[in-house]
Formats: sequence, structure tokens, C-alpha cells
Amino acid sequence: MIARLAVLNLRFRLLSNIFNIAVLGLGIAMIVTLLHVNEQLQQRFTRDLKGIDMVVGAKGSPMQLILSSVFHLDVPTGNIALADADTIKRHPLIKSAIPLALGDNYQGFRIVGTTADYITHYRAEIAQGKIFSASMQAVAGSQVAQQQKLNVGDKVIGAHGLTSGDDSHDEMPYEIVGILKPTGGVVDRLMLTPVESVWNVHGEEAESHESDDHKHDHKKEKKAEQKPREITALLVSYASPAAAVTLPRLVNSESAMQAASPAFELARLLKLTGAGSDAVRGFGALLVVIAALGFFVTLFNAVNERSYDIVLMRCLGATRWKVFLLVLWEGLLLGVSGIILGLLLARVLMHLAASWLEQSKHIVLEAALFHPYEMYIALFALVISALAAIIPAMLAYRVNVADVLARG
Repeated sequence: MIARLAVLNLRFRLLSNIFNIAVLGLGIAMIVTLLHVNEQLQQRFTRDLKGIDMVVGAKGSPMQLILSSVFHLDVPTGNIALADADTIKRHPLIKSAIPLALGDNYQGFRIVGTTADYITHYRAEIAQGKIFSASMQAVAGSQVAQQQKLNVGDKVIGAHGLTSGDDSHDEMPYEIVGILKPTGGVVDRLMLTPVESVWNVHGEEAESHESDDHKHDHKKEKKAEQKPREITALLVSYASPAAAVTLPRLVNSESAMQAASPAFELARLLKLTGAGSDAVRGFGALLVVIAALGFFVTLFNAVNERSYDIVLMRCLGATRWKVFLLVLWEGLLLGVSGIILGLLLARVLMHLAASWLEQSKHIVLEAALFHPYEMYIALFALVISALAAIIPAMLAYRVNVADVLARG
């Protein structure tokens, strides 16, 4: 009975109540969405970095090197000579070093020249076909194969650059020899091929700008072989903890390359993004508080305006506590409405964020997951709403029947 009467009372200030509910819902949605997105991205980044102790690449920004070579979210800092990379690979403190050669894409998905060790490192398994064994063979990640509807035996043409473009290598198609099972990691959104494929494609591209005397193919191959070969980066695993002390300093001070620590750069990246996320979460919490203040003002004014209604209820037999609970119920109903709206709106925002990340970065996030902290956020909003209703409820509780009737 009290709950039904509370619902009827809220209808008298419908626009004001809707606005306050919307503000509360927006604040909750912002907090929940950021929690989901940040946690999933952090899990993905941590998983992609597992087993990689150091990344060696061209001089430049260490974070850019990590973003481009491990997460494949940025442009590389440049290339390094294969001979220099081989020198690093032979160091006794290095357990393994996986080469990466970047520069091309297939329909927006990066083509990565590497070795079969890259597939093994991420524990990816073949769903169809086999692992590449020769130049111009390619293995497609599960996301690439699914979105582009690829099958074993298909011929695909790469394009220059790391995003979709028209500068395609029509004369050097790749043959899809394998498709990987989903891993939930970075390998899902890559097209993997031997490093030699990247050298061949770009050697052919360089030769295409020669004069029109049409040199023989064997001369082109010979010139391509004479050109100093380069790679983009090395993903290094240490053989001993002592390597963390000596190798980065050795690479940075005694070579033309740079060494970046993935763990350090990830911590720095999360700190930078975390500052922005904290600001947005703080704004969301501020919206929750503002909504609670809106509830307070609305209920406070409503109690003052409905003093005669409260007196009438008292005259008809309602106790002080029933009047108190009526106003408290109104505050709780406003809070519950805002919480439901916020959780629903959070799903919409997460879906939009997931769609944007998938289209722009090919990163797949789950949009419908339930985060345990949502219960605490909902409880916090409910407590805030109840507190906002306490003073108006106490005011209704203390309404003096005689004084109101005396005022006429």
C-alpha cells in the first residue's frame, strides 16, 4: 500500500523526477562502462605481454615500440638491420628472440612477418590447414579469417601500410595455408607469414620503380638479396634474471637500437590511461551525488507542499512512521529507477565501445559481462538515495497536525 502510494506521489513531479533519474543513471553507466573496458583491456594487455621480457627495435619512443610490436596498435619506430638483430639473438643471456617484420596489411589487419615460434609463443593452435613453411604462405588469425571469410587455399593480396589502403601488392599474393583457433589474444587479429615474404614483397615493390627495360627475374632476385635486410623488432625472452640488468643497457648504449621493457611500459600506459579513467569515474560519482541532491530537493519541496495531505493521512489513521516510510519509499524508488536505467545504459555504452574498438583497432571486448563491482555501485547509489530521503522523511514525520490546521 505504501509503495503504491509512493509511486502515485512521484507522478506529480514527473519531469523533475525523470531528470534526476537520468542523471543518476548516466553516472552509474559511466562508472560501470569504464570498469568493464579497463579491466578487459588490462587483461588482454597482460596476456599479450606474457613471456616477453624485452623488445628490441629502432630508436624512438619505448612505448611506441611496445604498442607497435606487441599490441600492434601503433606505427613502428622504424627498422633495424638483420645483422644487428642476429648479434642480439646470439647473446648467451637470451633464451629466445622472435623477429617481427611489419609494413603491410590485409583489409586493415596487419601482416606480420615472423617465424613459427611466434605462434608457439602465444600457444595458438591450427584449426584448419598447417603452419606456413615457405615464403608467401600465410596463416590467418581466427578474427581475420572470420571477418574476411577466409579458407585454406585462398589467395589474398596485401596492401602497403598498416591500415586499409589502395596501394596493394597485386603481383605478390599470399596463399592461406592455415587458420588459427581463437586465443583471445593479439594473434587473433593478425595475418602471419615468414619474414622472407615481407622481404620479397618489398624487394619486388622496389624493383617495380625501375625503368621499363624489363630486367630478368633472376636479376631482380639477385638485387633484392644484395639489399641489406631489415626487420622491425625482436621479441626477447631472458634466459636468466641477470639479463634484465645487463641487456637493456647494453642494447641502448652500444648499438643503434633501443631496448624497451614491456612490463615497465605497460605500467606507464595503464597509469596514463588510469588517470583519465579516474577522472571520468570521478565525474560519474559526482553525477550520482548530484542526482541524490536532486532527489533531496524534490522530496523536501514535495513534503512542504503536501503538508495538508500528510495531515489528512494522519487524521485518517496513518501513524508518523507510515508517513516517514512513505517519503523514504519515494527516495528508494527514485534510486532503484536510476540504478536500473544506469545498468541498462552501461550495456549500451559497452556495446558502442566494443564496436568502436573492433572496427578501429580490431580488439574484441565482451559487452554483456556482469562485473562484481556493479552490485557495490548499485548499493552505493541506493544508500545515497536513501540518505537523500532521510531529511524530507524526518520533516514529514515531524509535521504537527494542530499547527497545520491552525494555519488554515
